[in-house]
Amino acid sequence: MKSVYTSQKDMLEICQDGNKYFLRYPTFNITCPEVVREIPKEAADSYMSGEHTGKELMNYAQYGFWKSKKQYTQDEFDKLFIKNHPSFILKKPGNTRRLFTAEEFRQIVTKSIVSKLKPSELDSIGVVDSHLELLLVDPIDWEEEIEAVHLEILQEKINNYIYFLESKQYVERYGDSFDKKVIHITFQYSPSDNGLAFLAAVQKVLQNSDMSLKVELPDDDIFSDKENISEDSNHPNQDQEKLSKERYLQIKKEYKMRLVLVIVLFVLLSILSIVLIVNSNRIIPLGATAMATVVPFNQFFLVPLWQEKKAIEEVHPEWKALSTSVVKVPSDESDKKIFPFIASVLALFFTFSMLYRPVKENPKIPTIEEIKNIPKIDSNYIPKSKKSSNSEPTSTTTTSDLNETSSTEESTQSQTSSKESQNYPYHISGMELRGSLIKHLKISMRNGRMNKI
Repeated sequence: MKSVYTSQKDMLEICQDGNKYFLRYPTFNITCPEVVREIPKEAADSYMSGEHTGKELMNYAQYGFWKSKKQYTQDEFDKLFIKNHPSFILKKPGNTRRLFTAEEFRQIVTKSIVSKLKPSELDSIGVVDSHLELLLVDPIDWEEEIEAVHLEILQEKINNYIYFLESKQYVERYGDSFDKKVIHITFQYSPSDNGLAFLAAVQKVLQNSDMSLKVELPDDDIFSDKENISEDSNHPNQDQEKLSKERYLQIKKEYKMRLVLVIVLFVLLSILSIVLIVNSNRIIPLGATAMATVVPFNQFFLVPLWQEKKAIEEVHPEWKALSTSVVKVPSDESDKKIFPFIASVLALFFTFSMLYRPVKENPKIPTIEEIKNIPKIDSNYIPKSKKSSNSEPTSTTTTSDLNETSSTEESTQSQTSSKESQNYPYHISGMELRGSLIKHLKISMRNGRMNKI
């Protein structure tokens, strides 16, 4: 596939692969970052000639119209809806056939029946009463508009069943000791006359072989009920509109629930971040955890619903006022968000517990006024002992020795303080007073001890 035209302004690229043309453009969506759609050569030429803008070309590639989605008529919207959901054409093909050309209608019907009937697959195979039985389930109605395509695809599937038996592809698993091989066809809807004639022709072909055809038709009661249900539809698009409205309400309610969960996650993330910041803890790992949990939760579980809800509201703006109080969301859809939400909460709390360290309170430094208000101690006061009179000479000697010792200590302390002042050039006012008090207190205590001696 080679590039034919690239526009930086419109952010798109037109590529060619043989006779086919493709449009490639980004979506800025993490789940689907780029879209590649096949477009007709006429559409590509129309854009490159300047007749249409890049936005109009993207719209054409997605919806098949040059108009914007808001400009669709009801028929155009119904046509677009059926193209995106081809199975709906099988419910009321007579009412929707007018929307398409004969070729378009046949293509959509073929695509829908193939997706339901699956002609290339075996529905079931097993051994019943010593014979090999292949089960074929036909869930398609026999409306006149789709009858021809229905017969073609049913014939293709029966031929594949016959080829499977003739080529003995079953031998490896089931062996080959069977009395007969049976193709058991179960119809959800009673075949038309042409359908019954076709089955009779198939049975006639299998008469001369070891294969046979077994047909199981629905009972009359079930068939009557289905007829009554089909008669209740008066509006051509009633079933589609009812289904789309119900789907919209489910999307709207589920979107509200997921939005609440996303808000809870962001509030929790904000609280934990504030606590870490206040305590001067690291916050970057918590942010990384949020990028790995909260952001993907929002991107994968909330944004797609929001986009789908917005697209429906553009077509049906009157549905915005509809209440979702009585709407029930399917359990499989509702349960998708529970485990990712719980995992995100646990991841945030775990990361927070690994990072959180409370701030340690440092001891209070006294002010200059508090230091000045410390009570003064008289350094000249010497307490008297009971035996001072009897040992006065010894006491005098001891005192003199003590004074010498004190002077030595004072010189040592002065030298130490001078060294400390050199090591610490910053001077704090009031520290000299505090040091003097401590020095005199030590001298007084030692004098008291010597007097006791």
